[in-house]
Amino acid sequence: MADLTRARKRMITAVAVLGAIDAAAAIYLALPLRAGAAQPAQVQQLAEEEYRQVSRTTVPLRGIDQKLSQAQKDDAAFINNRLPVRYSDVVAELGKLASANHITITNVAYKTAPDKLPGIDDLEMHAALDGQYVNLVRFMNAVERDRMFFTIDSVGLSGQTGARAGEVRLDMKLDTYLRGQSQL
Repeated sequence: MADLTRARKRMITAVAVLGAIDAAAAIYLALPLRAGAAQPAQVQQLAEEEYRQVSRTTVPLRGIDQKLSQAQKDDAAFINNRLPVRYSDVVAELGKLASANHITITNVAYKTAPDKLPGIDDLEMHAALDGQYVNLVRFMNAVERDRMFFTIDSVGLSGQTGARAGEVRLDMKLDTYLRGQSQL
């Protein structure tokens, strides 16, 4: 019988301890002592900040289909309006710019390579230019601002030429692109 009494006391103690734990858990759930329940304003503020960050990353993607359509139209207009079709167009444009800026193109070497875009060829030009330094600078500015698309890749000042005092020789590497006949 002593064993039964001891077992009963242990059972009552275990039930009492479990009841106390259960009561503590119920109080914990009922009272706003938890981090999320205790600070709802802070939790909401964090959620709103996260929403703003996600919104900032998605705003540029809104209307992407219209933006892509417009970019394709702009690309086609750029190719049709600013890229030449023939070498002679490039030669004529460079000659016009040289004449307008009072410089002499003494030598031009052309090299063509297919570009990554279909129907477009990369045209690399190495030109030797003679003239007054100020006029050469004006020529470079005119090339950069020209309607025909040119990029100046490199420039090297060779020195003074013997013909007239103050004249210099400039070696310039230019690039442009030729569009194919199908791009017309």
